[in-house]
Amino acid sequence: MKKLFTKADEMEMAINLKAARYAFGFLEIAIMGYCIAERIVTGEFPRIIFFIGIIGSLIFWGIKLYETGRLSDTVEEDEEQN
Repeated sequence: MKKLFTKADEMEMAINLKAARYAFGFLEIAIMGYCIAERIVTGEFPRIIFFIGIIGSLIFWGIKLYETGRLSDTVEEDEEQN
């Protein structure tokens, strides 16, 4: 019987990362498109949905910057030790 959850190899992790980035990009574009369309059709701007999109974007970029800094510090420490 095949296991349902197995540890991902590097290729699978890269594929999952790419899929997550494209899905996130699509959702951000869809949210902004919805906000613009709602503003044009009804004349009101959907602030709650807009802020959900902004918060999602801030979380994405915050994690990206944090992890990039953390991993680049690790690489610099490894280079200094060699």
